[in-house]
Amino acid sequence: MPRYFAYLRVSRDSQDVANQRLGLLDFANSRGYAPLVVVEETASRSVPWRERALGSLLTEQAQRGDLLLTSEFTRLGGSPGQVFSILETAAERGVTIIITKNGTVMDGSLNAQIQAAAFAMASMIEVEFTRARTREGLQRARLEGRIGGRRKGSTGRLKLDPQRDKVGELHALGLTTPKLAKYFGVTEKTMRKFLARHFPKKAPD
Repeated sequence: MPRYFAYLRVSRDSQDVANQRLGLLDFANSRGYAPLVVVEETASRSVPWRERALGSLLTEQAQRGDLLLTSEFTRLGGSPGQVFSILETAAERGVTIIITKNGTVMDGSLNAQIQAAAFAMASMIEVEFTRARTREGLQRARLEGRIGGRRKGSTGRLKLDPQRDKVGELHALGLTTPKLAKYFGVTEKTMRKFLARHFPKKAPD
């Protein structure tokens, strides 16, 4: 009787595996793959797969006739060559790998190998495009004086916006810029800019 395994991998502790886990559990439940042994790990895809939990899972735990579920090819490895090495090992051991997002069954057949080549290459290309877009976005943010999508110094101004009327009242009463800045918990520079933008008739002191 076959055993059923699910493999989840994230590259950072902060990444959420909930969606991966839920997708694999739904897939397994809909096909009666139970009980399901779930193996999770935090590891970069650049780490050789034999040095990850996937290595011991595929070469020691899983036996001929068993099924291994994973959400997509990029969960297995970081390059087509690494993915093919994993699929080759699985085929040699008689372990079937199922990619749940597209329903691809990797059972060692020629057709499965052709599909793996196409899907793995497409997955890696998508990852590279995503990385490129992220790099471009960060570079553009730096050029525009923003960090993480927000312009430098905007935190203080955002803090002042909801209190614009209160700032105006105190400013009209003659409170100096340093006192206003201290009262509202922002820098003097931020307060000067805020006053100049919203209350330009009276030059900030």
